[in-house]
Amino acid sequence: MTKLARLGLGLAAMVLAGTTFALAETTATPAHTTVAQTSPTVKKTPNPFSYKGYVRAYDFTRQNASAHTPGANQQSFNAALNLHGDYKFENSGFSLGASYLYANPLNNCSTARSHFDAKCNPGAPGVNQDDTLPGFELSTLYEAYLGYNDKTANAKVGYQVFNSPWANASDSRLKPVAFLGGDFGFKFNSNWNGEVGYFNGFEDRASSQFFRSTLLTYSPVDAPGYTSLAASTTTNKYVGLDNSGFFYGRVGYNGPKTMPLAANLYYYAFSDIANAFWLDAKYPFAGKLHPFVAAQFGSEKSTGTAQVGIIDSQVFGLQGGFNPLPNITVSLGYDHIPSKTASITLPAGVTCSASHTLPNGKGINYFVPAGGTPSCVPGATPGTATVYYGGWASPYTDSYATDPLFTTSISQGMADRRAFGDAGKLAVTFTSNDKRYVATISRALYRYGNDAVGVSPTQETDFDTFYYFNKLPKSGAYKGFMLRYRYAERTQTFTYAGGLPLFKYNRFQAEYDF
Repeated sequence: MTKLARLGLGLAAMVLAGTTFALAETTATPAHTTVAQTSPTVKKTPNPFSYKGYVRAYDFTRQNASAHTPGANQQSFNAALNLHGDYKFENSGFSLGASYLYANPLNNCSTARSHFDAKCNPGAPGVNQDDTLPGFELSTLYEAYLGYNDKTANAKVGYQVFNSPWANASDSRLKPVAFLGGDFGFKFNSNWNGEVGYFNGFEDRASSQFFRSTLLTYSPVDAPGYTSLAASTTTNKYVGLDNSGFFYGRVGYNGPKTMPLAANLYYYAFSDIANAFWLDAKYPFAGKLHPFVAAQFGSEKSTGTAQVGIIDSQVFGLQGGFNPLPNITVSLGYDHIPSKTASITLPAGVTCSASHTLPNGKGINYFVPAGGTPSCVPGATPGTATVYYGGWASPYTDSYATDPLFTTSISQGMADRRAFGDAGKLAVTFTSNDKRYVATISRALYRYGNDAVGVSPTQETDFDTFYYFNKLPKSGAYKGFMLRYRYAERTQTFTYAGGLPLFKYNRFQAEYDF
């Protein structure tokens, strides 16, 4: 099936879904022209059940190969129908909610393993599937929860989409990731609020089931190239280490108009991985240019059995921005992660290679960088080395490029590379007067590593644009068609390994929201 045919089928499915699920307009009951006597006004009871959803189609292409970088390029098409229903119990604050998603790439590939089945059509010869999309079917009830909400408190228990900086929805594909557990929020007063939660199940963006594991403790099909400790210690790539999830707490502050500071302090206890503190803050200044400044700081250390190795990481970030023109926003961000060192005796069969890199797992009891970032210097005594580490471990966003760092791009970031070093990112965004067209172009520079062990310079240029066909509502969710296109181009030079890998990423998204 050609790329054009796949897109045509996806758009046709959206039109059909839009026709099927469009609500007929309700005609108000005509008023009586004559009234015999005055009757009390009857207040209409709102419908306790509501629903929404979307039909979303993607076409992904990755160019990995060229004359300088042998390998296989990738391409995948997939289309999904997502339905969400919510039932509110009258005058109680309680509700029940559920979300279901079905996705079909129209290629007879039911699972990742079916790519090896003759009935599965993986795509063009010599082109691999991009299973981050993925290139196979999905069928999952990823939300089923009991909720509560009033003026001062809210809660949700069950299978749910959850959002926080280091455990978030990561909704950059067909469906968001989901968690199993409970989240409880409360409002102390007009300025202070808090939240606590515990989650012990996880469903990644390309799975149809929940796991008791993380992106660091098992190797999901949608995170290719990132080897977990589990993958290095088990024979089955898709079997991970059991993990009990995480405890989460937050205290937030929203200042008055005279002091509009917004800040949050988070605490994560990632079971047998790390304990982490995260602080973010933003302050907008008055003026026609709408300037703002933001900061972020994090500190993380391994805990328990340290399933992914010893972690000792700190993050320092700053961001500033302004509007030079009414429709233009310019922002500049910077992040720094310092390195840590330790002298080690290398496990049998492991060497500090010519590229000065160590493998994850395989007896290396440190959380070392991935993606070719230098991480060791040979010791004076054979079989010894100085290991360089300090990267931030992110159990629920690793390899997804959806973390909160100011410098994360479409295809990568410092957390994804598990690296220490420095990064800067400049972004310019145009927004039309009616808010229906938005386009952002950004340029990010990454200095993975340092002068002591070696540097892997990496650059990425991104373009992200979307257009809403209908007028945006003043409140509530958008309904109607939407198109989005994202492009990422990445180059990286390895100081020790050499080479200039090529990476170009195209993501075309067509969506109908109802």
